Amino acid sequence: MAKSVRISLANKCQLLFGAAVVFILIAALAVVWGRLQVLVEEGQEETARKLANAWLAGHVELGLTLQSVEELTSDSEFRGDSLAILARDEFEVASSRDPFIAAAIDRFETRTRYSEYFRPAMDPKGRRYYRYARAVRKSDMERIRSGPTGDFSPAVVAPLVADPVRMVMVVQLRSELAERQLMLNRIYIVGAGLIAGLLAIGLFWFITTRLILSPVRVLRDTAAKVSQGDLNIRSEINTGDEYEQLSDMFNNMLEVIKQNQDQLRGTNKTLDLKLGELAEHNIALYEANKIKGEFLANVSHELRTPLNSIIGFGEVLEETLKDRTGPVDEKRKRYVANIITSSRRLLDLINELLDLSKIEAGRMDIHARPMSVADTVEGLVNLIRPQADKKQITLTTYIQPNIPLVQTDAGKFQQILFNFLSNAVKFTPHGGEVTVSADLLPPAAPGKPTRLSTSVKDTGPGIPLDKHEKVFEKFTQLDSTVTKEHGGTGLGLTISRELAHLLQGQITLDSDTGQGATFTLIIPTMLESTSVPLMPELGVSRAQA
Repeated sequence: MAKSVRISLANKCQLLFGAAVVFILIAALAVVWGRLQVLVEEGQEETARKLANAWLAGHVELGLTLQSVEELTSDSEFRGDSLAILARDEFEVASSRDPFIAAAIDRFETRTRYSEYFRPAMDPKGRRYYRYARAVRKSDMERIRSGPTGDFSPAVVAPLVADPVRMVMVVQLRSELAERQLMLNRIYIVGAGLIAGLLAIGLFWFITTRLILSPVRVLRDTAAKVSQGDLNIRSEINTGDEYEQLSDMFNNMLEVIKQNQDQLRGTNKTLDLKLGELAEHNIALYEANKIKGEFLANVSHELRTPLNSIIGFGEVLEETLKDRTGPVDEKRKRYVANIITSSRRLLDLINELLDLSKIEAGRMDIHARPMSVADTVEGLVNLIRPQADKKQITLTTYIQPNIPLVQTDAGKFQQILFNFLSNAVKFTPHGGEVTVSADLLPPAAPGKPTRLSTSVKDTGPGIPLDKHEKVFEKFTQLDSTVTKEHGGTGLGLTISRELAHLLQGQITLDSDTGQGATFTLIIPTMLESTSVPLMPELGVSRAQA
C-alpha cells in the first residue's frame, strides 16, 4: 500500500534552503550589528576619556556641568553632559545610591590595574546616554600638583598595588551623532539582510527548481507511466551531470525489462501449450488408470471362481488320497499339495489385487463395529500359529487389561494385523520370536478420542533405515533372493498403509539392519464419521459408512 506524500520534494527543498538562508543571514548580520554598536560605544568611551584627561590636565573649560554627589545620585534622568568629582569620603554614600558608581569603585579598589569603567545607560524617558568613571589615584594627584603639562592617559599611568584611589570622576555624555549612527547602522543592516535574503531565496529557488527538481520531476513522471504499464516511454534529460547518467541507466533498465517481458510472454505461450498437452496426458492417464483398475477388479473377481474350484477339487483329492499308501500315491499326495499351495498363493495374490483396485477406485467401505482387541489378537495369533510352529517360532502377546471395546472396522484391522504377523513369521529365522502388544495412547489433540497402538515385533534380519519407505511401495521387496525363498507380491504393506488411512490411523516402522522389525498400527478408539482422501492425485475420496 503506497504511503501518501505529505510534502513534496520541491516544497521541502524550498523550505529547507529558505530556512538555511535566513538563519545564515541572521547569524552574519547579528555579528555586524553587535560590532557596529561596540564601535559606537568605544567612540563615546574615547570621548569621555579625553574629557577626563583634559580636566586632570587643568583644562576646566570643557562645556561640562559640574555636579555634586546629591545631584549625581538623586535620580537616573539625564540632564545634559556633566562631570562629577567624588572624594574618598563620599564613596560609601554614592555607592549606596548608584549601582554604577558602586560597581566602578569596587572594580578600582579590588583590581588595581583598572582605572576606567564605562557603561551605556537609559534614562526614564528612554534616551540613551553613556557613563564613564575614572579613578584618580595618588600618582595622579602628584601629577596634578606638578603642573598642567602631565599626560594622564591610563596607558601611560601604570597603577601599582600601593597606589590607592583618592577620587573618582564620573562623566555623563549623550551624543546625537552616536544615536544617528546606531539608527542608520540598524537600518542598513536590516535592509541589507532583507535584500540579501530575497536574492538568496530567489537564487536558491531557481537552482532547486531548474537544476535539481526539474530532472527529478521528469524521472517521476516517467516512472509513473511505467507503473501504469507503458514500457515504451523513455526519459529525456540533457543536463550533462549525474541526472543525465541516472536517466540513461533508467532507460537501459526499461529496455532490459521490456526485453525480459517479451521473453516471458513467449515462454508463457510455450508453457500454455505444454500445459494443454499435460492436461490431455493427465486425462488419458486417469482414464487408463481407471480402466486398469476396473480391469483388475473384473479379472480378479472372475479368476476367484475357478481358483476356488481348483482348491476345492484339490482338497477333495487330498482327502481321497489320505488313507492310501504306496510310492505312486505318495507322489500324487505331493502333487495335490503343490496344487493346493500354489492355488492358495494365487488366490491371495488375486485378493490383494482386488483390494488394491477397490482402494484406488474409492470403493472400499468402512463398517465400524465394537471390537474386542484381546479377542481379535488371540484369534489372529491362533490363525498364524501353525506357520510359526513349523519354524519353531515363539508367539507372545502383551495386551493391556484396561483397553475398552474399540469402535472400528474389525475386518480391516484384522487384515492389517495379519499382514504384520504373516511378514514377521515369514522373515523370522527358525527358533526366533514374534511379539504382539497392544496399549492405549493419549489423544492426538484436545477433544479427540484416545488411540490404540498395536505392535508386531520380530527377531528377523531387520530393515535398513534408508529402506523404510521403500517397503510400502507397490510390488516391492528388499531382496530378490528373499522373494524367491518366501514368495509374495509386495502388496501387503501397501494395502495395509491404505487400510490404516481408511481407519484414520497410521503405520510406523522401527527397524535397522540386524535388529529385527517392529510394525505399529495406531488408530483412534472411536472412528469418526468423516471422509478421508483416498487418492489425492486423482481427486478420489473414500466412502465411509
